[in-house]
Amino acid sequence: MLKIDEIKKYYIFMFLTGVNFIEAIYMLFLLSIGLNYVQILMTQAIFAFIMFLSQIPAGILSDLWSRKKVIILGSFIGIISAFVYANSTSFIQVVIAEALIALAITFAFSTLTPFGYEVIIENKKEHASKKIFSKATSCLLLGGIIGPFVGAYIAGNFGLKMGMLSNVFSWLLIFLVSLTLRNPKAHRAKERNSFNQISSSFKLLKMNPLLIYLIINFTFLNLFSWLTLALIQPYFENIRVGIIYIGIIFSGANLIGAITTNFSDRIEKKFGIRRSVFSSGVLIALGMLMIGLFKLPSIVILGFLMTRTMSRFREPLFSDYFNKLIGSDKRATIISFSGFLYWFFYGVLGLFLGYLIEGFG
Repeated sequence: MLKIDEIKKYYIFMFLTGVNFIEAIYMLFLLSIGLNYVQILMTQAIFAFIMFLSQIPAGILSDLWSRKKVIILGSFIGIISAFVYANSTSFIQVVIAEALIALAITFAFSTLTPFGYEVIIENKKEHASKKIFSKATSCLLLGGIIGPFVGAYIAGNFGLKMGMLSNVFSWLLIFLVSLTLRNPKAHRAKERNSFNQISSSFKLLKMNPLLIYLIINFTFLNLFSWLTLALIQPYFENIRVGIIYIGIIFSGANLIGAITTNFSDRIEKKFGIRRSVFSSGVLIALGMLMIGLFKLPSIVILGFLMTRTMSRFREPLFSDYFNKLIGSDKRATIISFSGFLYWFFYGVLGLFLGYLIEGFG
């Protein structure tokens, strides 16, 4: 019963991580306190730099110390970060908030995939891992249906600051649930030295070209998808889409993503790994082209929905591939390599786009 309860807690935790009240409004909040696009994407670059620096240490700490303790630490930092962010009125304050959020996300969420897989192993349900990860992603997206709409509704009726402040409540719930988690017994680190942990993880990567390909594929398509997500908020405002309606669009994208993700296991079985990975990647690229090349709102919204849905569709598939290819003792460390690449290029490209938008509009 305890093991089943742990899987349910994992689902609840995933749901709460999706309840992000600021997802549809944070760019608008930053513009409202006087930051321009260069400054905004500079704060995002700093956020990415902190994520970049903390990915591998967080993965190593999780492998060598405790999954649960790392998640609790990240959740606690998240509460502080949300409060600081909502009360920010200057560029420097936003930078501090972004640095705290980066640490919170790295510690609280980067460990979730290995944590979830080890709970699955304890429950002897490896055969159903893809299905469980699909359900977990659906739970995250169900939270994502509630979060953007509620946050946008609060911002539309009580101001952007109140919308941002509501995220304190979200992080508080995540923290409370993290206290109830049990560290998986399936997690057993063989190395006790961080340098040896990195060295042995790199050796495993060198011997597995498929794993390298999957990490690169997942990292860079997700990168462009999430940069699109960040920049589309002010675009919607420019074409006079109200804040509440922006929240509805984001919630709708998460609803479609939740439905699609729920069938990802069946789709992957029917078409196979290669076709599922390739076709979902093509659809993400097509969605981004629709956003970039067309100005008609209906086409842009369709492109956004396509990009968002396919990004979510890929998450449980790649989680399952990574977990099956990597042993428990190196799982969080190697998965953190993907985040390491992602956040480095997110910062570089984000800053470049900021100058591009500010210079050419």
